[in-house]
Amino acid sequence: MVGALLPAASLVLFKLAPQGFAGNPASAFLVVALPLSSFLLAVFLWRARFRIHHLEAKQAEAIQSAGLDPLSGLPNRLFFDKILKSAIAKATPDAPIALIAIDIDRFKSVNDSHGHLAGDRLIVGIAERIKRVIREGDCLARVGGDEFALLLSDVPAAKCAATAHRLHDAMLAPFDLGRAQVNATLSVGVALCPQDGDSRATLTQAADLALYRAKHEGRNRFAFFDKTMEQKLHLGMTIEDDLRKAIANDELTILYQPLMASCGTRIQGLEALVRWTHHELGLMKPEEFIPVAESRGLIVPLGEWVLRRACADARRWPGLRMAVNVSPVQFRQRGFVETVRKIIASSGIDPSRLDLELTEGVLIQDAEQAENVIMELRALGVRMGLDDFGSGYSSMIYLRRFAFDKIKIDRAFLETMEMSGEGAIILESIVSLGHALGLTVTAEGVEHKEQVEFLQSLGTDEMQGYYFDPPLPAEVIDERMSLQRWRDLDGDVKVVRARSVA
Repeated sequence: MVGALLPAASLVLFKLAPQGFAGNPASAFLVVALPLSSFLLAVFLWRARFRIHHLEAKQAEAIQSAGLDPLSGLPNRLFFDKILKSAIAKATPDAPIALIAIDIDRFKSVNDSHGHLAGDRLIVGIAERIKRVIREGDCLARVGGDEFALLLSDVPAAKCAATAHRLHDAMLAPFDLGRAQVNATLSVGVALCPQDGDSRATLTQAADLALYRAKHEGRNRFAFFDKTMEQKLHLGMTIEDDLRKAIANDELTILYQPLMASCGTRIQGLEALVRWTHHELGLMKPEEFIPVAESRGLIVPLGEWVLRRACADARRWPGLRMAVNVSPVQFRQRGFVETVRKIIASSGIDPSRLDLELTEGVLIQDAEQAENVIMELRALGVRMGLDDFGSGYSSMIYLRRFAFDKIKIDRAFLETMEMSGEGAIILESIVSLGHALGLTVTAEGVEHKEQVEFLQSLGTDEMQGYYFDPPLPAEVIDERMSLQRWRDLDGDVKVVRARSVA
């Protein structure tokens, strides 16, 4: 209509930035000429767009103030807390309620790989599927970025378990996120009121503890709260605080388990194994404090401490290689390669004496990143080893893709090994494959003479286990190496004497 009333050639003149650009008065007289109809149309469209954005913001604000999550349309945390508080007040032992904490497993990887829009679609899709498998009177809420809460009224524990199973079954089909299809799983924690908590705070904590157990036990499962969880939580917090201090104050210990040459009598390497003597709990096994370090963000400083100490101690034993395990979290840490470079430089050891051992778990999450990091480490001169080889379904694939220098046969093969049959054939195939690829083949968990003889017959390069030595303090390694050097010297003397007699 505007274009019909005004000639197409009509112009509008206006100044840009009358005060001038960057304080330059000369630019104050810059003038732009546009057809008047186009100018008015642009103004009209801009105002319309502004009003739409304004209305959308107001609508989201109204939804939020009404207690609803704008993305999923579910009750938000504030609204859900009010509903939960009211339900707790009415709960009795004969008519209990259940609070179910739900967490989307590895949701961050979806955002990182497919973008936040895909993540939003996944949240909406999961909410829709959950609503389809719960009762009409149950209350589902979105209480966090990837967290839901579900309130069940008048329900015994058996029905809670059935609901949890239905939640997992509802996730079996992949989710269509537009450009990609992804599979999602849920970790679920269940707490009952009044038996597990009779206030909003205590019941929520109980459900969160149950959720933590479900995630700690491998995700994609559910767990019910029990009283021992609270005790373990407090113990974990105590261990966390004390472990942090132990790392900072250099209160940990490293033991070294010898890696024996195929002859079985000569040490040619060591594996560094961390130990911790707690001031109240005594000597703690790695399986007791390593999971705490992993779950509480301490595995990176712990791993760095072990690597630094092992490289420093390696100077005491020239000629021996030093094997150090690297956790998945530590390996994926930004700057890990630079940390390794600095530790090697400060210790002064030849980088070819350092073996960094990885498990399959390091490689699965982001194979491309892992490949790049491995290549950077090998460029420093560091040797890379694949630990627990054969324990995962992808080990053969990883040998083809990644530039490893050695493989360590999973101890499970030796624990169930028979001198003949399928187990022996598998072991022989692994050793042959490793040698064909130019890799050092190490067998760990060697405990019997028969195992030693069988591994020797296969041509295994290294053996490690309690048949030879348990993990030993550095001082004992000093003694062992002194004895080994004496034997080498004695052997050289005998050879010289034999030649002189001849």
